[in-house]
Amino acid sequence: MAEDALERIELMHPCLYMNQAQIDLAKNNIAKHEWAAKTFQEMKLSADKMEQMKLPVFDTAWWQEAKTKDWRTTYPENMQHSYFVPRPAADAAFNSAIVYALGGGDIYGERVKKVLLYYTTYAFESDQPDTGMNYSIWGSNLLYAYDLTYDRFTPDERVKMDDFFKRLIESVAARDEWWIATGTGGRHNNHYAWHKLMMAQYGLFYGKDEWVTRAIESQDGFRELLEVGLLDKGLWFESSLNYHYVAISAMLDVARMFRNSGYPLDLYTHKFANGRTLEDGLSGMIQILFPDTSIPTTGDCYGGTSRLMGSPFYETAWRIYHKPMYEWLIQGMKPGRESLFREDGGFGLQVPGSRVGPPGAEARNPKPETLKPRTVKPPSVESRVFPQHGYVMLRSVEGTKYWGSDSWAAFLNFGVNSVHSHADKMNLILFGKGTVLAVDPEAHASAQHAFSSQVQKELNRATVCHNTIMVDGQGNGGISENLSLLDFQRTPEVKTATIADLKGLVYPGVKLQRTVCVTADYVLDVFQAVSDTEHTYDWLFHTRDDEGKTRMYGGFQPTTLPDAVPWTWLKNPRSATKDDSWHADWRQGDVYFRLNMLGVPGTEVILCDFPKNDKFEPPAVPMVIARRKGKSAMFIALYQAEKRDLGVASVTVGTEQTLKVRVSVDGKAREHSVSILR
Repeated sequence: MAEDALERIELMHPCLYMNQAQIDLAKNNIAKHEWAAKTFQEMKLSADKMEQMKLPVFDTAWWQEAKTKDWRTTYPENMQHSYFVPRPAADAAFNSAIVYALGGGDIYGERVKKVLLYYTTYAFESDQPDTGMNYSIWGSNLLYAYDLTYDRFTPDERVKMDDFFKRLIESVAARDEWWIATGTGGRHNNHYAWHKLMMAQYGLFYGKDEWVTRAIESQDGFRELLEVGLLDKGLWFESSLNYHYVAISAMLDVARMFRNSGYPLDLYTHKFANGRTLEDGLSGMIQILFPDTSIPTTGDCYGGTSRLMGSPFYETAWRIYHKPMYEWLIQGMKPGRESLFREDGGFGLQVPGSRVGPPGAEARNPKPETLKPRTVKPPSVESRVFPQHGYVMLRSVEGTKYWGSDSWAAFLNFGVNSVHSHADKMNLILFGKGTVLAVDPEAHASAQHAFSSQVQKELNRATVCHNTIMVDGQGNGGISENLSLLDFQRTPEVKTATIADLKGLVYPGVKLQRTVCVTADYVLDVFQAVSDTEHTYDWLFHTRDDEGKTRMYGGFQPTTLPDAVPWTWLKNPRSATKDDSWHADWRQGDVYFRLNMLGVPGTEVILCDFPKNDKFEPPAVPMVIARRKGKSAMFIALYQAEKRDLGVASVTVGTEQTLKVRVSVDGKAREHSVSILR
């Protein structure tokens, strides 16, 4: 390769995950502070498990058959051999290398060396598209480990290691070039961040600056990923908020390596085009969280929910940027590995007393050292639109009092279909009384590789998984532009948004419009559909219940659903005809939740069980379908939630130039004006 002709620049090792100054700082904290010594002891105990680990078997025969198939069908076996098999020992070696570098003893260095030399036999046989990312994830940990234990290798052993990492980077680079040439996964995909991480790390370690430059400046390098991949002041573009940190974590690793090795570009703080910075990817997410700091589960999330409070990403953010909003996110967090590198010897905490001498020495202060959170003011948030993504967040309480409150928050999606998006246009996710009430459920996959699992393909990405409208039993079509935001208003009492498909992009020939009004007492949801021809409109709703039940009366009888996916994933369907207004109830802990639906003659209400996972283990996720037929349909729903008995609610409608929806809860009335879809 071209870099072989360049003169190698010898660097001081270690210089990637830690440099000598950071090692000295961490050792000092371990010697002085009880919490740091305890953290290090836990790291050693974890690293000791490596002694009992069996080294992985690197089978290559599987590839002889797999390479003859369409790569889209080989995800499971490829993930098994290029990721799930090699990663555990690589992670363990990295952890043991840190313990060695921080003074754990030669035994940890020898264990790491044994693993690293064993991995020099790995063949990198697969060229399936995902292998570039897979190899980078565990390969970068091996290079971290090698950097931290470099002094233990003989010249002959280093030749073996050099050959291994050369084959690794060549394989990653080949996959990167293939992705760029074929457009697989689209531009700026999160995979590129991992390809480029491996290039940057290899270039830094071996003093080959052309690899570092390639990682930054080539197509879909870090410059382009940050300048184009972050939208709406810091949200990753891939139509899944869950995937945000997949890309950001790789870039944070590179920023760490740049700073530790003295590379002239500080990726933590550098401003790219339009002032975009890596920090935007940390601060941007805070503005879209629910009150418990959980991330709305839009797009591929594989049935999981992430919370930012206590996230290790923000332990790093606080250490680097020293901003109160990051310190707030780590309040009460147990000190971890990252806390050892705090220059103030703390953890964003007040630490009374300190210990002198090495770990195990007698403390100067006989009382146990304690960690007391400082009082940190949380960030202020408000209801807002994310126009590039096509998201809306409505909050009944704004400012700093939002966090940890029982307030309502409503998340709406009117954005384009991109990588990791679902057929979920005009979807609603609703949070209230400390929990998610209208859920975007996704069934957990039992397969290791959830992305390619049957349930992900057949159910989780389908429209029946979301709180929106289906037309004629068909899923949403993909859209290449955002739908329309017709209205967005913030008053102290009511936050309102209206999103619409006025062009028939989601369902050809059908106009859709959804208005959501959030108040302190309830959330009003008006969903309209209009067409020149008759259709069947299914209004879909999913929630949680401790027993997996929907409590609703009215003579429900067993019914059938279409005998095709995704419908076959729904169990226990039963239906009843409702001409008058009706309501359904659920309970999560001490939270009582009610859906009130304004009556329309001929409405068929179908209750069914959405699976919690692909094994159909209880409890199920309760699902409601309100079905109407005609050229148009209007669904008016009112949501209530309390940690006590629910108030008596009524909804009445009057029609003038606009729809006048009058809501009364326990005698307290308010009128909402909603535009009529024509």
